Amino acid sequence: MTFEELKEYGQLFYRSNYKLDSNLETKTFKIKNIKSNQHVQNDEGGFTDWTDNMVTLYNLLSPVIGDTFGYNFNFKKREMYLYFPLKQKTTAEKLNQALPLVDLISLEQDDSSNIATVDISKFNDRYEYAAGLYDNQPLADLDLSNLTDIKNKTTDSNSDNNEQSSDDLNLNIEKLDTSIDALKELENLTGLESAKKQITDMIAIAKVNNLREKHGLKVPAGISKHMVFVGDPGTGKTTVAKLFATILYQNGIIKDSKFVNTDRSDLVGHYTGTTADRTKKVIQSSLGGVLFIDEAYQLSHPDSPTDFGHEAIDQLIIGMENHRKDLIVILAGYTNEMEEFLNDNPGLRSRIPNRIFFADYSTDELVQILFKMITHDEIVKLSDEKYFQETIKNFIEKHQPTGNARWARNVYQAMLQAQARRVAFQKDEPSTEDLTNITNDDLDQALATTPTN
Repeated sequence: MTFEELKEYGQLFYRSNYKLDSNLETKTFKIKNIKSNQHVQNDEGGFTDWTDNMVTLYNLLSPVIGDTFGYNFNFKKREMYLYFPLKQKTTAEKLNQALPLVDLISLEQDDSSNIATVDISKFNDRYEYAAGLYDNQPLADLDLSNLTDIKNKTTDSNSDNNEQSSDDLNLNIEKLDTSIDALKELENLTGLESAKKQITDMIAIAKVNNLREKHGLKVPAGISKHMVFVGDPGTGKTTVAKLFATILYQNGIIKDSKFVNTDRSDLVGHYTGTTADRTKKVIQSSLGGVLFIDEAYQLSHPDSPTDFGHEAIDQLIIGMENHRKDLIVILAGYTNEMEEFLNDNPGLRSRIPNRIFFADYSTDELVQILFKMITHDEIVKLSDEKYFQETIKNFIEKHQPTGNARWARNVYQAMLQAQARRVAFQKDEPSTEDLTNITNDDLDQALATTPTN
């Protein structure tokens, strides 16, 4: 097989910007190229339909393959199977040699038919390896006989990548502040009444079960402490998660006062086989504490069955099963995206029954949050609290800013910036009052420069 033929062999699944047609149930195999919509410009300046390329591809695979083929893609199970008739009887060993870049699933032969089924889900990595061989010897033809060890070599190279891929983990493992009265802090948070009630109920049942266990009493089975936090940005999901973890530690429900804040970048590797290793290390680092996975829906890309995120999800489920007593997982993200994510991953949905919804803050709540930020820090004070209350309320009602508490934080920082701009370059030495007062003009400037979305 020449490298030009190998490129034909690989072009369909080697491209990075392909997407499977949404109407797979029609059994018409098409590839929807994001940029060119079904057609790709070829070297001659014309356009080639991917359906034609598919037929060309499998005619080039091996002389033993016939002219037609079928497929069965199951994204939930991460399977990409192709099945096709063979021109003549063969053995599994010979077929594996002839098709080194895919996995033979089955070979069914009788007097009237010869049908082979292959899994092409790992094609990408093996193609890249074969392309690397060509880069080393660009003038040499890549004979199929020279590629029979690709599967083993890619496995070996992936083992090396496992160590490299987990070495770059830079986990955010936070030591919780256990000196605070975390339950009181939770109760004093502005808004979030429904979320706070659900969290408090979960803490209550966990605490009572912990006490039952200490007294040698039976504990109800199957009560999960894992949770899903859903809501828009800036609604306090991370803050509440940390307080929840702190309360659990203060009541002896978890052993360590640690909070591991992570996302897809820590869990999902760049090579086959590396994701499981990374996810295991994240889970291991979280034992005894709380694992918080932000924007968890990014782990799942059901329209890309070769994406490695599903390996992280699988390992997460295994970790939750194997460490029921020393691992608490909180998945967080936007409401609609998280619902779709859980629908695509029923194994997670069944293991995390607790859904906590974080509603957007009302106008009065946002005013209160911003006021608390200013008074809590004790860096500056408002020269006119009444003007502040009225101005912020009117601005919110008129402009409907997004971002919730993040918007409030941005306004606060803009107020400090406006004050600094006013004070830093005045002729006279700034007084204590100059350095600590936020004027009405500072507030107006801050609102004028803070984005509302």
